[in-house]
Parts: sequence; C-alpha cells; structure tokens
Amino acid sequence: MPIFEYRCGKCEKTFEVLHLAGRDNEALCPDCGSSDIKKLISAPFLPSSVGRPANDDIGRCCSSNPGENGCASGSCCEQDA
Repeated sequence: MPIFEYRCGKCEKTFEVLHLAGRDNEALCPDCGSSDIKKLISAPFLPSSVGRPANDDIGRCCSSNPGENGCASGSCCEQDA
C-alpha cells in the first residue's frame, strides 16, 4: 500500500497518508490544515516470514525435548511425544 509519512512545517506534527490511484492525493496536515508539509523517508515494513517458504516450520522439531511446550502442530516433536 502506498502509505507515506509527512511532517507539518507549521505545527511540527508527524502523520501518515494513504495515496490511492486515481484520487486527489494532495496531503494536508490533519491537525492544522497546512499544506506546508515535507515527505519523510521511513523504513519499509517487512514481516519476519519474508524469504521463507510458507510451510517452513512444519515437519521440523522445535526443541531437543520432543513434546516440550511450543512444538508446532504436525512437527516431529508432536509425533514422538
């Protein structure tokens, strides 16, 4: 999603705006209504699962003690317990 972070030059508030295609995407400060805003550079959100197969945890033991709390359903820990 195209969400951008801005800082208002008038009241110094930081806010986010969702920019949708085909819509008026002029950003104004939601607190004071000023158009004196600056787009900030923020780090993108990356879930912890990025780069891993969806079923990466299934079929693997999650501890050295089978049956220990925290074993995933379907893992070899559960089968050995």
